[in-house]
Amino acid sequence: MRWYFAIDEAGGLSGTGALARLMVLSARAIGGLEPVLLYHGARNEFTAWMEHHGVRVLSIEPRFLGMFTRAQAAGTFTPHSLGHWLRLEIPAMEHEHEFVLYTDCDIIFLRGFDLSKLRPKVFAAAPEMLPDNWNYFNSGVMLLNVPAMRATYPALEEQLSFRINSGNFIRYNDQFALNEAYRGLWDRLDPLFNYKPYWPFSRHAAILHLHGPKPENLEAMVSGNWHGTDQTALFFSKMLNACARNYIDWCTWLGDYLQTVDFHEALRFTRLASALIRHQRKTPASADLSFMNIKLFEDSH
Repeated sequence: MRWYFAIDEAGGLSGTGALARLMVLSARAIGGLEPVLLYHGARNEFTAWMEHHGVRVLSIEPRFLGMFTRAQAAGTFTPHSLGHWLRLEIPAMEHEHEFVLYTDCDIIFLRGFDLSKLRPKVFAAAPEMLPDNWNYFNSGVMLLNVPAMRATYPALEEQLSFRINSGNFIRYNDQFALNEAYRGLWDRLDPLFNYKPYWPFSRHAAILHLHGPKPENLEAMVSGNWHGTDQTALFFSKMLNACARNYIDWCTWLGDYLQTVDFHEALRFTRLASALIRHQRKTPASADLSFMNIKLFEDSH
């Protein structure tokens, strides 16, 4: 299956780029995927590494970049990550396959899978934070119906232009845009294909999405170097306290699984699991997950 992911130059040189490398190595381990990277920026060691590992790198100039630049200069919009927005270019780039897989860069492929029987009307996606909350989807893993996405792109572009130029959505992001534009039109993807490390461990999971705190965030939290006071930092702390056991189980398992994929990362997750155990012993756990039951819309999909 053809598989797309996307990143910009800054992302490739950051921790996101390191996660993308691990993701590619895990994809090679399970087989069956044809990787294509949509990339914006100057070619460098990151893109050379990708090509060396069998990834086709396509340099693109996103159609919406001018609109973003003007809105940012006017102070009405701040793109969280240009790399995430690049996924919207897939329908314009893909002309060979009707259905393709898209993932963010912070995922790990755990086992081989076959999505050939799933034929979404536009795309299929799984829930954001809790596996039974279908109010809105997480766009980190999507099975795309390329012709349908291409046909609906003008309407999406019109919505993007309206929201970004309105000045009322300075933190407007691509996931919100997709949820708003395709509300009621998307199909459900089994959460096993967008599994989260704060959910209970499951050997049936096919794709693990390191959604929420990344490994470096967890390392900072358990080492006492997590001093953020913004909304995201506080939310991540609550996630760890509520789901510490699940993080421990997943990090322990990844420490074993990744030994034949990326030994350095395997050691990292093993050390993180030990640190999480020590952290759990001295930090009161919370069983309250209600703060993760977020809804964007009044009714569920």
